[in-house]
Amino acid sequence: MRATKAGKRGRRDRVRGAEKAGAALVVALGLVFIACGENPMAPTETVPSKDRTVFVTSAIFTGAIGGVSAANRACTDLAIAAGLPGTYRAWLSDITGLAPSLTFTRPEAPFVMTSGVRVADHWADLVDGTLNNPIVIDERGAQADSVPMVWTGTDPHGRPVASDAMCHGWMSASGDAHGQVGGFDEIGNGWSALQTNECDQPGRLYCFQQ
Repeated sequence: MRATKAGKRGRRDRVRGAEKAGAALVVALGLVFIACGENPMAPTETVPSKDRTVFVTSAIFTGAIGGVSAANRACTDLAIAAGLPGTYRAWLSDITGLAPSLTFTRPEAPFVMTSGVRVADHWADLVDGTLNNPIVIDERGAQADSVPMVWTGTDPHGRPVASDAMCHGWMSASGDAHGQVGGFDEIGNGWSALQTNECDQPGRLYCFQQ
């Protein structure tokens, strides 16, 4: 009987040892998964896209902006002066066919003002004809309260309008030439295509981070 009891105790000890070893192996494997970022129990998370900043310029321009390239530089220079990261393009089209629908990046990320207020949920939302909120905040985070007209030459879908509404390629400040403007306090089509103004009148630009 002693031999039998001793045998049983030995088997129990071996089983307990195997169980402990198995548990240690499970823990070790779990640590390996965690260390490698492959823990099967961890939820899968997609890194969210970064918000894109949009602002209306604090600077005022006549229709003689100097063309789309000059407008893009103005947007980027204003952003840099305000400490905003990235590069920027103006929401402006010209007689050569340059337009936001062709030259802008089309992120799935939201477009937000420097105040943090959302303008559109993503590119498709931006060009569907209605904004979430009007673009009334400038690059410094201040709300524009005068000169509500914004030079665009662009329809609400990002496409160029008629060439006779672009201040002769944004090179003219003549009262005899005309350019299409939007209104910064508009959220419907009028945000980009409100009316045409004489090119000697003051206006702002919309700037979008790329």
